[in-house]
Amino acid sequence: MATQKAAKKTTKAEFFTPRGLKPKEGLGIQDGGGSTQTSPGAEADPGLAQQGMEAFATRIEGLITSLSDRLTSRLDSVAADIKREIREIGDRTDKLEEKMAEQAGAHNEMAGRVEDLEEQLKGALLKLADMEDRSRRHNLKIRGVPDSVTTQALSQYVTDILQHLLPDATLDSLLFDRIHRLPRPPSAPERSPRDVLLRLHYFKPREDVLRALRTPDVLKPEYEHISIFPDLSKATLQHRRNFRQVTEALRANGVSYRWGFPVKLLVARNGTFHVITSVEAGKRLLKVWGMEQLGLSSPPAPPSRGSTQRLDPEWRKR
Repeated sequence: MATQKAAKKTTKAEFFTPRGLKPKEGLGIQDGGGSTQTSPGAEADPGLAQQGMEAFATRIEGLITSLSDRLTSRLDSVAADIKREIREIGDRTDKLEEKMAEQAGAHNEMAGRVEDLEEQLKGALLKLADMEDRSRRHNLKIRGVPDSVTTQALSQYVTDILQHLLPDATLDSLLFDRIHRLPRPPSAPERSPRDVLLRLHYFKPREDVLRALRTPDVLKPEYEHISIFPDLSKATLQHRRNFRQVTEALRANGVSYRWGFPVKLLVARNGTFHVITSVEAGKRLLKVWGMEQLGLSSPPAPPSRGSTQRLDPEWRKR
């Protein structure tokens, strides 16, 4: 039976003795003045070891403190740089906002001037159209004259039409300064006859012809294919087209009107004479008369606005 090893007992002194200072078991002291049992300096004082640990801890603490100071200094420097850059960005942003506010103000002032110039240009164009219409006041445009009527016979054919409208007019009063055909518009049918343009020497017969055309079926039966119009500029015709909603409502209610120059409606209703100078004014007058619903058969025109829009800064200064 194997013998059991006896348990080793360790005393307090042996437990607190450093390993390097413990004597090895089973080793005897050599004879002949050999080496000592332990290395020189192995028997150290515990107090010295404690002092070494404190010195090491103090050194570590100093290194940590130095590192912390250096990090703090570096962070303070970086924070100062960031604050300076933020301040510079803020200053530049303020300058940009002030500059944009100046630009917006200058743009809005320019927009106001552009609108004034647009109004002046509109007035100048109306005056120009009026002058052009005045130069055409003796003219008449006749549509439907067959192309079979030659140039030589054109004057006599038109004279017969005018005498049909004005039986009491003399040939001298129906004197022509010139008469000719106009080129066919691109939008006209290919086989439609070209319009005839004539200039009467006297102004009154021209007005008498237009007044006679207000009578229904005055051209029937011989000249029912003929249409006679005043010769107006393109600008005036376009402005008159813009009044279509107003004129449709007036005709639907049997209200008489006539055109004035440069572009305005002269309306007589219930013994009162009204002058309509714009489509908006005409719509307001129709609303007062209770006719606004009858004048909306055509799609409403888009609201006019200035070509230059106002600018509003998106920021608000504190």
